[in-house]
Amino acid sequence: MRWLVSLLAALVVIVVPASGAAGHAGLQFSTPEDGAALDVAPEEVVLTFSEELLAELVEISVLDADDNPVVVTEVPQTPPPGTDVKVPWPADLPPGEYSVAYRVVSADGHPVTGRVTFSYANVREEAPAPTEQEPSAEPTPEPSVETAETLESQPTAPDEVATPEQISEEVVAADDTNRSLIGPLLIVAAVIVGIGVVVSLVMLARSRQ
Repeated sequence: MRWLVSLLAALVVIVVPASGAAGHAGLQFSTPEDGAALDVAPEEVVLTFSEELLAELVEISVLDADDNPVVVTEVPQTPPPGTDVKVPWPADLPPGEYSVAYRVVSADGHPVTGRVTFSYANVREEAPAPTEQEPSAEPTPEPSVETAETLESQPTAPDEVATPEQISEEVVAADDTNRSLIGPLLIVAAVIVGIGVVVSLVMLARSRQ
């Protein structure tokens, strides 16, 4: 009986700590993987844990090769609560070796710490922002050589030339005008001559007296 009680007590001591440890969140895998050597800097680092984490207790630190902190931030869950932690990677970090140190707290309230180390040889190139293209002014089309030659080859309209009929009509109209002026001129000349005759007779009569 005593032997059986001792055996059960030993099982309790062995099983209880193991079950408590199994309740803590642990890192299952990461992207990039720990120790990876990349050609280009990643766009983000993803840490996947075995249990859901408390969103407000996720702390991330980016360290350089000398363990100097480069970025220290709090990263929310995606989506909260969740098992993934996504860290946007700064595009201005030069090539080299970096570590992503984390401190997370699972639902049981136990903090878990660790780090993932990787390196890359080139900086990720950001896509250039699209620029607004100004509308280009369309040049005025110049006349072609064929068009210019066609215009030059077209005959110009000659000046209007009076026909014989028009000339005769103008001559007749001029004669009519001259004839219409001769009558009044003759009348005026006759009146002047008559006045001169009367004046001469009057003067002759007075001289005789």
